[in-house]
Amino acid sequence: MAVEKKKLGRPTDNPRTEKVGFRMSPAEIADIQKCADAMETQRVNAVVEGINLLKKKLGI
Repeated sequence: MAVEKKKLGRPTDNPRTEKVGFRMSPAEIADIQKCADAMETQRVNAVVEGINLLKKKLGI
């Protein structure tokens, strides 16, 4: 008898399955953390919001 694994987290139409790695200075990381703290969210969500703002500014 197989046991089903219980899925964690909320269901989503846009799962975050990809991983990106790059180097940033401690000051840049601190800036991202400040934004995330102000938004009361995680750093990744602050970065995604920044990307959305940049796309809007560039008209893409």
